[in-house]
Order: sequence, then C-alpha cells, then structure tokens
Amino acid sequence: MKYSFIAATLLSTSSLLHAAFDPIDDAELGVISGQSGITIESDLYATIGSFEYIDEGSVSVNDIVIGGANKATYFGKDWGDSSHSGIKLDGSLITIDVLSDGDLVIAGSVNPALGGGIIDFGISTGSIQLHSADKLTSATLIDSLSITGIVTKFRTKIDAATMHILTEAEVGIDDLDIDISGLNMKVENAFIASSTYFESLEDWGSQGLALQDVTAKVSMDIHADDKGLHINTNSLEFDMGIGSVSIADASIGSFKLDNVNLTQSSMIISGHP
Repeated sequence: MKYSFIAATLLSTSSLLHAAFDPIDDAELGVISGQSGITIESDLYATIGSFEYIDEGSVSVNDIVIGGANKATYFGKDWGDSSHSGIKLDGSLITIDVLSDGDLVIAGSVNPALGGGIIDFGISTGSIQLHSADKLTSATLIDSLSITGIVTKFRTKIDAATMHILTEAEVGIDDLDIDISGLNMKVENAFIASSTYFESLEDWGSQGLALQDVTAKVSMDIHADDKGLHINTNSLEFDMGIGSVSIADASIGSFKLDNVNLTQSSMIISGHP
C-alpha cells in the first residue's frame, strides 16, 4: 500500500511535467525555437472536471487542478523568484533533442531569466468516487487531495533500440493533504524530501537547507513486454514526515520515516480478463 501510494505520487508528478507540452498550443507557448533541437517555454494552468476509469464499475477523480503551488516558501524557506509563480506552472524550459542513434531526449530546467533554481507545482483534486456499473451505488473514497512541491531537475530518454524509457528527476513534496471522510480520517502536512533532510534540518535549520536536502533523486526505467508495463526503480531514497493524522477529528500524532530506500523496487501493470 505504501509503495503504491509513493509510486502513484511520483507518476503524478511525472505526468504533471509532461502535461506542459501535450498538446502544444500557440496561445500558451512563449517561445518555440528550432535550432539544435527544440526549446519550449510555457505556462500551464489546467483544470479537468472529471477523469473516470471504467472497468465493470468505475472510479472517478473530480475537479482536478494542475498548475503552480501559489506559495512563498517551501520547506520553511524562500527559494527565490522562480518559485513565486502564483497559480501557473511556469519558469521551466523544456528541450527536445533526437540523438544521432535515434534516442529521444526530453530535458527540463529552470528558466534562468526568472532567477532561483526551482520550479514549483501544485496538484489538487476534489472527490475520488467509486461507482457501480449502473451508477446507482456510489461511495466517496477520498474527499480531497492536495500536493505542492518543487522540481529542480527532470529528464527523460526514450531508447530507440530497446524502447526503454529512462526518467530522472529531483523532486520535493512540500505539503500533502488527504481528506478521507469514509474512514473519518485526515492526513495533513505530509512531505517527502532528500534522505539527508532530517539531518540537515537539525544541523542547519530551515534557512540553512540546500536544494539537495529537500529534493529526492528519482531514477526509473519503464518498458513494456508481453507481461505488461514494467516500472523499475533504479534509485529512490528519501525522508518522509506526516505532520498530523486525525481520526474522528482527534489527532493521533505525527510520523517520521527516516532514510527510506526503494532502490531496485519494481512493479508490473497489466490488464486482467
């Protein structure tokens, strides 16, 4: 359960970063230049009324918002102008290159014109609901979900020879809140940072934190075969904290996970009859 939640969070973050360039809308792009490859500078604020996965019954995710975090500080520190984006996901430069061997490389970086070294993001949803096939029976799995965080690095390579997709990122989840009324439960002020976070926070305080202390390095290899879609974690180490867990409106305390290591973990996603 814990690994699936972490994997879902990371995959959501990856989808967020890709969302800025599919589709490419001239009205929303600041600059597209084609010299040695393509460079894209974009602003993104997207709302999705509902996303529904349909099997025999269905699961719907409602009121999805993807954009900037609209905050001044992350992990208790102001990281500069590039993190003051408001509600839009901006401040990023995406470069797309095809190498001589046919590999496709997509790399993201911070727009130097904005200063600072991070890109902030925000993802939120309304209710996540379960529905029977006839829609007569419904249940609310999650009332709301909110994630804010920062990214300092993102790159993906699609290998032309093997069709493996290698993705590397440096991501910090600054705040994660989940409201689960079906269990009368709330998770508030959760975060995911580098595996050095707790030690650095104790030694230097929040104002002395460096970017490498608050962003976890992630490397994943994705490929498909007859068994399904393989997601292999080449490296992933992080610290995690949960500020408060409440059940029946009463806090049961906070939690800290130090030096979590999911390196060499893997999963296979496939359909079933």
